[in-house]
Amino acid sequence: MVMGTPELSLRELDALFDQSPVATIFCDVELRTRRANVAFRRLTGLAEEGLIGRRPSQAEGASRIVDTELIERILSEEVIGKGTPVINRHLQQSMPGGRRVFAWTAYRVTAGGRVLGAVSTLIDITGALQDATDLQRANTRLDLLQRAGSQIGATLDVHRTAEELAALVVPELADRGTVDLLHPLLRDEDPASAGPGELQFRRVAVRDAATAARVTFGVGELITMPLSRHPAVALSRSEPVLARNSAEVRQSGLSPGHVQSLLDRGVHSFMAVPLIARGVTLGVTVLLRAENPEPYDEADVRLVSDLAARAAVHIDNARLYTREHEAAVTLQRSLLPRDVPRVAGLDVAYRYQPASRAAEIGGDWFDVIPLAGGRVSLVVGDVSGHGIRASAIMGQLRTTTAALARLGCPPGEIIGQLSGVVAAHGEEAGATCVHADYDPGSGECRVVSAGHLPPALRHPDGRTEFIELSPGLLLGAGPDSYEATTRQLPVGSVLAMFTDGLIERPGEDLGVGMSRLARALSDGPTGSLDQLCDSLLSSLAPRHRDDVALLLARTTAMPDPSRPRGG
Repeated sequence: MVMGTPELSLRELDALFDQSPVATIFCDVELRTRRANVAFRRLTGLAEEGLIGRRPSQAEGASRIVDTELIERILSEEVIGKGTPVINRHLQQSMPGGRRVFAWTAYRVTAGGRVLGAVSTLIDITGALQDATDLQRANTRLDLLQRAGSQIGATLDVHRTAEELAALVVPELADRGTVDLLHPLLRDEDPASAGPGELQFRRVAVRDAATAARVTFGVGELITMPLSRHPAVALSRSEPVLARNSAEVRQSGLSPGHVQSLLDRGVHSFMAVPLIARGVTLGVTVLLRAENPEPYDEADVRLVSDLAARAAVHIDNARLYTREHEAAVTLQRSLLPRDVPRVAGLDVAYRYQPASRAAEIGGDWFDVIPLAGGRVSLVVGDVSGHGIRASAIMGQLRTTTAALARLGCPPGEIIGQLSGVVAAHGEEAGATCVHADYDPGSGECRVVSAGHLPPALRHPDGRTEFIELSPGLLLGAGPDSYEATTRQLPVGSVLAMFTDGLIERPGEDLGVGMSRLARALSDGPTGSLDQLCDSLLSSLAPRHRDDVALLLARTTAMPDPSRPRGG
């Protein structure tokens, strides 16, 4: 012994072992238990007489608490056999009152070079692990909510928004996620029109973590569902419905074939959460778990309900936008010419393309107005703003232009009158317009602009230029004297009038777009004007973000009135 340091007596060692708050057990090299302290017996609920002299697998009730075969193998082969300690190995087993998790530590005990056995300790870490799991889940929920703000609703598109919701929850919250919207609602019909006792859904998004998994209903399919099924119940009650286990999945009211396909997929828990925005129920999202062993709980339902509420607002915005967009397109098309009249001495072709779905419909328009004496007015304009209001102003301008032109008003006076019409709609209204008055008999063309891009002129030899105009103020910007520019148009030349949607690109100077148009006109087809229209649109505005109005007019030789017609 070390001088000055008293040796601990056997009684003191026993006291240290027995009074330790850490559950401790000692076994010999044959794995027979020699000592088990009070903390160990209290933690495991095993009596001392059922432990002493027995191996773990022989201790009465021990196999119900831990995997005794695993413990014996590791103690024998690793701890006692090789001297390799076990440090905080997790053991998950059932205990009275629920599932528990232990941190197991074991090390070999020797004396005088002889192996005596092994000491094991058990620490119940169930609560600590649950706290860590709860914190991780809370962080995951917070992360999902933050990502929802940037990942859902990036576009005004119903299907895209539904796909963004499905992509957000799979695989973080679900192994499969679907989004079904009420079919009648998508068609602006009464949801009750599906029939008594049933609802009709249109599947707009589905995502599965297992790429090869079979899906009962694919995107685009129509689903007719009795009101007794869980998704329909969630929708009719306006509250989530939860199936926590396989037995509840079987009782979900789904068809036997559908239930069996879910069970074959391994689904053991699912929830159906309604999509509600502004008091309107749009549809339902269903989340399922298969590979993830944890069943859904109320915290999961609250999280998904929050995500669904956010997605529903964006879906409803997209639905309302689509409805207004289609109404504006219908209105604008009804206000544009259905058939361009034939004019002697002039071939005419036109194209009108509404804005892509990434933007709203605008107020672009064009017109061809035959006048007395064989003359013709060619007009292209663009009302600022978007939506039905812009289309309505456009219709008023077109009607006013045609009426004044047929009364014989010169182009400058017509433009001045149009400016007053726009000004009457308030300071926020504005428009541009270019008006050409062409006389096929003389070849003379008078052009007036109100802040509009100048027309392009392709000469018979293919050379293209832009007609220099006095720009004039925007329509509605105030009183102005609009001056006409007069040009002679040779036979075989092409006058191209257009709105800025044809040439404008984000971050690019308009001059670049005008140069691109000049090249496209010079290099374009020389035969059919319709072919030239298509060529210009495909090369200049393949993904048009704004409305495009394009009017092409080619001058032709006037027939000789003195020459007798063939008969």
